Amino acid sequence: MLASIKGFWKVCRYGDLYMVLAALAAQSINISVGFCQGFSAVLLPQYTHEFPSISYDEISWIASLGVISNPIGALLGGMMVDAVGRRLLLQSIVLPNLIGWLVIAFSETYVFLCVGRFITGFTIGMSTVSYIYVVEITTPEKRGVLSALGPGLVSTGIFIVYSLGAFIHWRRVAAICAAFSLLTPFLMYFVPESPLWLASKGQMKEAYNAMFWLRQNNNTAQQELMEFTKDRKSDESMTFRQKLGLFKRRSVLKPFCLLIVFFAFQEMSGIYVILYYAVDFFKSVGTSVNEFTASIIVGGVRVAMGAVGAALISSFRRKTLGWASGLLLGAAMLGAAVCDSLDGPPLVKLACVLLHVCFSMVGFLQLPWIMSGELYPQDIRGVMSGATSCCAYVLIFLNIKTYPQLENLLTSNGTLYLFAICALLGAAYCYLFLPETKGKTLAEIMRQFDEEKKEADPEAAGGARAAAAPARRHSAGAAVSLDRGGSSAPL
Repeated sequence: MLASIKGFWKVCRYGDLYMVLAALAAQSINISVGFCQGFSAVLLPQYTHEFPSISYDEISWIASLGVISNPIGALLGGMMVDAVGRRLLLQSIVLPNLIGWLVIAFSETYVFLCVGRFITGFTIGMSTVSYIYVVEITTPEKRGVLSALGPGLVSTGIFIVYSLGAFIHWRRVAAICAAFSLLTPFLMYFVPESPLWLASKGQMKEAYNAMFWLRQNNNTAQQELMEFTKDRKSDESMTFRQKLGLFKRRSVLKPFCLLIVFFAFQEMSGIYVILYYAVDFFKSVGTSVNEFTASIIVGGVRVAMGAVGAALISSFRRKTLGWASGLLLGAAMLGAAVCDSLDGPPLVKLACVLLHVCFSMVGFLQLPWIMSGELYPQDIRGVMSGATSCCAYVLIFLNIKTYPQLENLLTSNGTLYLFAICALLGAAYCYLFLPETKGKTLAEIMRQFDEEKKEADPEAAGGARAAAAPARRHSAGAAVSLDRGGSSAPL
């Protein structure tokens, strides 16, 4: 934790403060994402108490409708982000966010409640633009720390909504969430648009002003924009058939399949079930602690372990974190299942579930989302990352929608065993098949999947790595050589 604080402090020094402030403004949308993800856990217990005749199927729709619109929001945001810009899209997310929460707060019928949940779900899907904005405004040296703010702020939002739901009515919680949705557009008013997006639209003067605001250095701003425009020309010279052929490469299809399988194991390990059904989950497994108190504890654990997970991801190999996290969270859930079968102490069962949450936050939860931005080639990374996220949201929806029926079929004890088995299988999958990306350049990562690159001249590959060693890469993705006098020139 201390190392993370020191690393974040270094980010804020030597002219990087403006870049940090812009990243914080963009990532603030993830607090609202946490509100959306955690709200069903406090809504359902209160709502079922008010309307005891509600069925299992209706309960599952309330929870899952906040997820089913996620892939739609992701696809819609992907189509809009290049047309209207990153900054304007982040500001416009306030519309579905605010409208959805107001519909929930003032809903008088079950149908309107479902409509509100569906609308707020767009926020989660569209919020992925915050990561695009952060990637484009930051340098590679700072990108990891600032990108890790996203999952941490999601956990913070979940913790806040769990805490509010334990003490006040769900309608007031929705009203507070509606008011908070105004934060991101307010903060984004004070930061510039992505300079790379402006440059791609030919607005070079505005792009320079934005880059200079972020870097506070004239030479750096000019050099980054020059390198980006040079790379941009080569992309625009491709024909439509050539661009379509990019999606058929081995370096695209193989990581896509690997990530989708990883996401499937992630969903079936119970991570999102505990998130969306926290209060009902603790009530069904029978802990001695009040279920609302237990859900708050889970929210607090997620916040703390999110910071720990960010530090571990920057320090340990991806493959190691993947199989170790899956193995430990599977063992924790297996312990909860065995304790439930033997009618063991409820506190032991609660401890096992909390350990499951802890271990999920140090690898199994974050890794597929992070790696979806690492494994794909740069020329279609945005499109494929969006497609992968869309498929992941569909899997989450199916998992959340079918959980009540699954619990009714297998009993709460049977679902614990199922979650444990899937987590252990996921750990084995990570150990056997998950590619390693930590400490590797993008070219080295691509060579793991592209058969043609595997057959490339090893001397050429070694020369490329040697040439890249003294180079510092910036947000445009191009390398800039640094001489002793501090001057730079494009390679």
